[in-house]
Amino acid sequence: MKWLYDFCFLIFALFSIPKFLVRLNQAHDSKELIWQRWGIFSKTLKGRFSGRRILWLHAVSVGEVMAARQWIQNFLKDYPTWTLALSATTPTGRQMAETLASDRVVVFYAPFDLSNVVRRFLNILQPKMIVLMETELWPNLISEASAFGIPIGIVNGRISPRSFKQYQLVSWWLGSILRKLSFCLVQSERDGEYFSKLGMPQDKIFCTGNMKFDHFGAPEKAPFSTSVISEREKKLVWVAGSTNWNEEEAILRVFSRLRNNFQNLQLILAPRHPEHLSKVIGAVRRNGFQYRLFSENGSNHQAPVLLIDRMGVLASLYSLADVVFVGGSFVRRGGQNPIEAACCRKPLLHGPNVFNFSEVYQLLNQNHAAFQVQSEEELFQKLKLLLEQPKLRADMGSQAWSVVQSMKGATARTLDYLSRWIELREQPVAVA
Repeated sequence: MKWLYDFCFLIFALFSIPKFLVRLNQAHDSKELIWQRWGIFSKTLKGRFSGRRILWLHAVSVGEVMAARQWIQNFLKDYPTWTLALSATTPTGRQMAETLASDRVVVFYAPFDLSNVVRRFLNILQPKMIVLMETELWPNLISEASAFGIPIGIVNGRISPRSFKQYQLVSWWLGSILRKLSFCLVQSERDGEYFSKLGMPQDKIFCTGNMKFDHFGAPEKAPFSTSVISEREKKLVWVAGSTNWNEEEAILRVFSRLRNNFQNLQLILAPRHPEHLSKVIGAVRRNGFQYRLFSENGSNHQAPVLLIDRMGVLASLYSLADVVFVGGSFVRRGGQNPIEAACCRKPLLHGPNVFNFSEVYQLLNQNHAAFQVQSEEELFQKLKLLLEQPKLRADMGSQAWSVVQSMKGATARTLDYLSRWIELREQPVAVA
């Protein structure tokens, strides 16, 4: 089975390179970084790994890096003799990881999951422990680490119902991989049940909660608020965050209708993938709106649509909102993370497809902190209701904040569990 997986993954890797190079270019990253995906690193980077006690943390993209931020800070503080090797798979994820880079945090692209590539990289890195964020189930990485006696496990683990059904199709094989993991720390009891049914031994599964709740503290006013919203006290602001292509058209149509009732309404639109910004600009123009880009600081304050073309600012922008729509939920993407907006005490709206964060959305809906809308028309009606009723907005926002506070503590529980593994890994690990 291993040779078949290697063959299939090699084909996938070769076909993915052109798209990855395009994304590198869009992110203004050096194309030379593509070699890191093949386990080939510069002498400078290799030197940063040499002779160090290393924990390798893999966080695939932006959301996973942000969820790990507090854990990373606590780890570096509690274990001053350790170095963190922090990998990502996407250019946006690596850029977010770079904000954490230091002498003790080395950032790079994760290598392709090919047995020879993984083995070469483990020879370079010599990690004492490997931690995978959420659901990064890479068979060769898990198998090679296990073969060389390197503890490897999952933190903040989750499996959506949709993914669980897909994994069940190969559970006869996946179970043998999961049994090689040293531990699996999951977000919820349901996630633990899914891992168990797929073959993960029950005595290795621990429910520690969702670390994403710990990343966000009390809402703060965005430091750039005056450059984003002019005459803030005279405007109502709708933030549509992490939207996917095919959602923006519906959002703009709803915005157009709302402007008939609320002439002072401003839309802040933050696409999930900035590389699709040109399409979004086309949609804005087709709907007859002027716009400005976030990066164009100070220009055309009167434009009713502000397009966000920078990573890492959405959480602060939520603090400017009167109402928030969380994207990825009108299309079958499973919804994006609502925790940032909830931390800012904002009333939330979302579509029906939220399987990626189903338990979080369920809590928000049950506590009257969010509205689930089934259609473009219902989105319009609920937004109109919220914009007309400031007290309803405040009450829902307060409930959203309370939900987040009740779910904190996962980061501390995760580090507490991992400490027993970390403290056992004091001797050098030789990788053949």
